[in-house]
Order: sequence, then structure tokens, then C-alpha cells
Amino acid sequence: MKPCQLFVLGSYVQAQCLLLERLPTEGESLAATGLISEHGGKGLNVAIAAKRLGAQVETLIGLGEDPAAENLRQFFQQQGLSTQGLVSTGPQSGYGVGFIAADGSNFLAIYPGANALVTAAHVDAAYTALAAADMVCAQFEIAEAAIVQAFQHARALAIPTCLNPSPWHTPSEELLAVTDIVIVNASEAALLLAQPPLGNDVEAWLACLPTVAWQGQLLVITLADQGCVAWHNGEVCYQPAFTITAQDATGAGDAFTAALAVALATGKSLAEALVLAAACGAWVAARLGVLQALPNAEEIGGFINAYRS
Repeated sequence: MKPCQLFVLGSYVQAQCLLLERLPTEGESLAATGLISEHGGKGLNVAIAAKRLGAQVETLIGLGEDPAAENLRQFFQQQGLSTQGLVSTGPQSGYGVGFIAADGSNFLAIYPGANALVTAAHVDAAYTALAAADMVCAQFEIAEAAIVQAFQHARALAIPTCLNPSPWHTPSEELLAVTDIVIVNASEAALLLAQPPLGNDVEAWLACLPTVAWQGQLLVITLADQGCVAWHNGEVCYQPAFTITAQDATGAGDAFTAALAVALATGKSLAEALVLAAACGAWVAARLGVLQALPNAEEIGGFINAYRS
């Protein structure tokens, strides 16, 4: 099967994560047990994850004019990714700080820097790469206007679009009108659908989704260690989680998004795509860090086969 090609409207942050026995309470200082320093950003994670799963990937990522930007260009070359979509949009690249507890729980803060300066004009300049894609993917670490422009181009070209609206804000009606696939967690889903909080209650979501008037093709709600539920053209399904010992959930959602996009873009069924996505999310959550934890196709295939046997 010919590899699919994704166009990822990405984001980049210099990620610094402290490892702790537990998350601190307000005003509390704790001694960290370790430090993870790596390239990060939701869009970057999705691009690298998709590449490792066998997709051809083109990106649009805003960078600063600083050493971090040059380091990322070198990293892209090492990963076999084109640097054409790495554009200088401001003086400082994005920066992220995270705390990760021993049980895998975490909290994060992001300074967007150059990511926030990606515009519709940058999208237009990348039109050739976008037009060659089998799917266009985005998240909310860049300005929504750029995403709208990219998704409108994709819709005109009949290219499916995939949105992970995180960090959360309510997507505009203009954006939703050109979005085919939305991937959200439980709290985001409640806000998106104007529903009462249902947490990670699978049965509650399975009962709720058939009553929702959703205008897209596919809505996927991730429910952490309870798996995920999906609404697809009026039908609802459930994918259980893979049982793992969680180490760091920081990049699990990005791995899930990349795997779902790659699977669907290569023509796999929704059921197959959800299995691959759930497996990739679990694989990453069971390991520390993000980029070094993202699996390749052979690794995740072996994991799924071993889990089933």
C-alpha cells in the first residue's frame, strides 16, 4: 500500500519537564527526581509520530530566530523530514514547561512565541504541499485563522481535515464548517457539545452521543484509561483502552491523533484506526518523554499482536 501523505499545521516548543513523586499543591515547592529536555509541541509530536508510522509528512511550523530553531531544523533532517515548512515567524520559538508525577499525571504550561504568529499568508505559501496531502491536520497551539485558511483550501480540494482543538477554546463555526474529524478529551467534548460533564464514563457517553446533532463526519472522544468512543455519520462505537502502567501521559493524545489520521488516510476502517490510535496512545503513556517514546509501525504492530494473543 502506498504511504499516505499528511500536511500538519504544527507547533514547536522547547519542552522542559520535571519528574516528581507527586504534583505540587498551591504554593508548594518540591524536589524533582529527574529532568526531560526535548523538542516538543503538539503539532511537532503529531508530525514525528505520523512519520514513524510510515506516513509521508509535510509541515507548517512557526519558529523563532534563535538556537532552538536551528536545532529543530537539524532534528528534522535527522528524522528524514523536509525543513521547507519550518518558517521564521518571530524572534522567539515556543517554550513549554511540564510537571510529571510518578503515577503519570501531569500539568503543562506553554508560551506560544513564534507559533502564535503563523498566519493565513503562511498557509497560502505552503499551498503546494497542502494540495498533495491525503489529510490535513491541526491543533490549537497556532492561531485559528491559519487553520481556517488551510481547512478551506483542503475542503475545496476534497482533502479530509482533522482537528484536535487543544489547548482548548471553542472552535468557531467557520472552522467547524470545514472540519471533518474532531478529536477531543472528555472535558473538551462536554464543552464542545454543550453537555453536562460526563467524565470518562463510557456508558454515559455512549448514551449521549446518539442524541447529538454533529455536523462533521467523525467525532472521537478519548477517555484516558477507559479507551475512547466515536460518533461516525450517526453511528456510535467504543474502543477499549490497552492496559498499561502509566508513566507519562504528556504525548499520548498526540500519538493517538497521529495514528488515527494515518490509519484513516491509508484507507483503514474506523475500527482498525481506533485500535491503532489506542495502541499508540497507550504505548507512549507507558514511557517517559514523548519523542523517544513514539513507536514505529513495526513496534506498534508487535504490541497489538502481543496484546491480542
